[in-house]
Amino acid sequence: MRHVLLPLSCLVLLVSTAAAQEWTRFRGPNGTGNGTISGLPARFTPADYDWIVPLSGSGHSSPVLWGEKIFLTLQGRSATQREVACFDATNGKQLWSWSAPLEAHNLHNFNNFASATPTVDAERVYVVWGSGEKTQAVTLTHEGEPVWNREWPSFSSDHGYGSSPILEGGRLVFHTDSVNEGKSRVVCLDPASGKTLWEVERVTPVPDEKHLTAYNTPAILESDGRSTVVAFQTNDGWKGLDLETGEVRWSFAGDYSHRSVGSIAVGEGIVFASVGSGGKGRAATALRPGSGSEPEVLYDLGLTDGLGYVPTPLIHDGRLYLWGDTGILTCRDLLTGELVYEQRINGNFFSSPVLADDKIFCASRDGEMVAVSAGKTFEVLGRSRFASGVNATPAIANNCLYLRTDTHLICIRGR
Repeated sequence: MRHVLLPLSCLVLLVSTAAAQEWTRFRGPNGTGNGTISGLPARFTPADYDWIVPLSGSGHSSPVLWGEKIFLTLQGRSATQREVACFDATNGKQLWSWSAPLEAHNLHNFNNFASATPTVDAERVYVVWGSGEKTQAVTLTHEGEPVWNREWPSFSSDHGYGSSPILEGGRLVFHTDSVNEGKSRVVCLDPASGKTLWEVERVTPVPDEKHLTAYNTPAILESDGRSTVVAFQTNDGWKGLDLETGEVRWSFAGDYSHRSVGSIAVGEGIVFASVGSGGKGRAATALRPGSGSEPEVLYDLGLTDGLGYVPTPLIHDGRLYLWGDTGILTCRDLLTGELVYEQRINGNFFSSPVLADDKIFCASRDGEMVAVSAGKTFEVLGRSRFASGVNATPAIANNCLYLRTDTHLICIRGR
């Protein structure tokens, strides 16, 4: 019996360890930004890098991982090309790249043609991005071979593309906007074939009202034994959509007059997102959905409450961390919204914070990574300087932190 139990226990350990290594979407497991790593230093120098490799193009998208492969999108040196690239996570060697024609479209000065983060499963990598006046979904094998692609004509926003796709329960879900038609869609596809499983169209309610395109990434909320897609668009408010059918399980209109850029934070049964403009978050709502058609509104926050505009909030251990674009970190009680602390860090941030080894990390557009302690007490644990700026959010897998700067891909291993 002892000889049977030992291999079985080892197998269970290997399976659970392998499952913990994947970072399959923007901000990792369900977009929480919470990763597992041990011995990660609070301050890095080049001597701490496990490896560093130059990138062949620019981009704001984040790395995603499956096993020992990293997938990344790049705006190529040519203005008419865009790439999906795959790297070996153990040494940074580029394994392959796949390029696609890019038709230029409206783009904010701070945006990039490679801003949406891919998502990945055991078989394929999935990319959703804009090209010209259309939204495209592209699927490749882990070896870079095309599987299927889809297009949605006349679905293009006024500031470029930013929302990233997600995978859950054998379904590929993403959000896209048409500024010209004043509509937004939440789309659910079969990952294997690209076949549409359901679509929910969301129309700007008043004909002459400006359609504020959204750049956030949806999240999944588990409740009542069912998976709900949480989507947020300024004109149409919040929607909780059944993952299987697209049925609207709950909704909340709110009273929003600004654009949604930072993605939806989810944790401990609560969802939170903000709207803003001009580099500032101006309004936000914390909701606790239940079994009814309307969620419980826990609290609202406003312009003076430390909201971010681009960085996505972080939820951890009963606290809500708001990392502001202009370098102010605000910590609040998740349930009540009461202030725990508000501290200036300095810098300008588009990257979103991630948590690893009881430290919160966020990197600035100027190329500085700041590490602060996770908890009720604010403490800067370390500051690290990179050779170029950072717009992408780090990935955490294989006991490593993988960081995309404006010019390089870097791996820093836990000790």
